[in-house]
Amino acid sequence: MNPLRVFLSSAIFSFRAQFSWLNPPMWLTMKLVLSLSQMAFFVFVGLFISGPSVIPFIAIGNALQTVSWNTVFSVINITSHDKWDGTLPLVLATPASRLPLFVGRAMIHVFDGMLSVVISFVFAAFLFGVDFGKANALALVITVFLTALTMAGFGLLIGGLSFYYREPLIFANIFMFILLIFCGVNFPVQDLPQPVQPVSYAFPLTYGVAAARKAIAGETLFNISTLLGQQLLVGLVSIMLGYFFFRTFENVARKTGKIEAV
Repeated sequence: MNPLRVFLSSAIFSFRAQFSWLNPPMWLTMKLVLSLSQMAFFVFVGLFISGPSVIPFIAIGNALQTVSWNTVFSVINITSHDKWDGTLPLVLATPASRLPLFVGRAMIHVFDGMLSVVISFVFAAFLFGVDFGKANALALVITVFLTALTMAGFGLLIGGLSFYYREPLIFANIFMFILLIFCGVNFPVQDLPQPVQPVSYAFPLTYGVAAARKAIAGETLFNISTLLGQQLLVGLVSIMLGYFFFRTFENVARKTGKIEAV
């Protein structure tokens, strides 16, 4: 089958299925409440500890981090929902290539994640006084897109566990907190103990958060191109590893009967 056709059809059907179980009002409520509550919590903690100077740093970091709720939780749920609904064996029975099939199904969450970031930027500007007056719009848009795309690749990497483990969302919860700690969301990576700082650079979000702060400060696309290049490289590695895990755990699940076990 044509990989491009598989990719596009998977993306379209995934979009249609999004609202078969999640209606638009509930979806919008989640968008608004989750973005605001997370940002407000960490901004007020930072305000109490360090004063108003840290507000822009924390608000921008949490705005970018909201993309993880879509690209980690939702992408992991792609195979998890199939497993619980009993449709995963049917999906795996198709002759279509696995890579465009599952990457295509993740695309809706890339654009949904970008929308989450935009909503968070609105909160950051109007509620917490973050100045976007000097922002380089092109650099910021590309940064948000690449962050969503590469984090979807990271979600696919963790999502490969869905074939074999009964509750893959446990891993999603663990990694959500890991991202908050290691990716420079609420404090600089340099504040971490030096031996664990290299771990931060294994996550695409680290580069996206740093690039977004620079773009909002007025840095051009050329100035942040090194960060974006590193982010894209880490994201592509995540996608390739995710594909490897998908195929590995798929084969193991077939042999052990785990595909239909819920």
